[in-house]
Amino acid sequence: MSYTDQYFIDKSGGLHFLSAQDQENAVAQGLSLPDPDWMVATADQVDAVQNPPLSLQQKAAQLLTSGLTITSVGTPSLNGTYAVDQLSQSDIIAIETGLNAGKGFPGGATTFGYQDASGVAHEFSEASFTDLAAAVRDFVYAIRAVTAGSSSRLPTPTASIA
Repeated sequence: MSYTDQYFIDKSGGLHFLSAQDQENAVAQGLSLPDPDWMVATADQVDAVQNPPLSLQQKAAQLLTSGLTITSVGTPSLNGTYAVDQLSQSDIIAIETGLNAGKGFPGGATTFGYQDASGVAHEFSEASFTDLAAAVRDFVYAIRAVTAGSSSRLPTPTASIA
């Protein structure tokens, strides 16, 4: 008899892989393999077991790695997807803290070239950077509410600023 590598599903939904060699060895030893109650798994069944759907908290965490897409109504050159990972949040907070303290942008410039997630620098004024910081803040805290379990609504990874 000829055997092929196959996946099987047991009665409880467990997934089992048996190589052709495994099956030949079992027969040679007088064992019943695969178990008579197992069924040959379809590709969809294998995929469902190997790639279960993400939980809401996992989806929220994934949003942080995807970034926040900003659309500026008043300054379209600011449009882009900006990183919102931990380091990027720290950078934005540091710059915004300097602005709020009246210290301006790093280096004393009147505008600041802040890079989006793809590395393209966008020239921000103090007001537009404050708008970016607020949008990132709101997005990140909405994600944190989901990961903490106090919200079941994922935020939209887009924001509009002036």
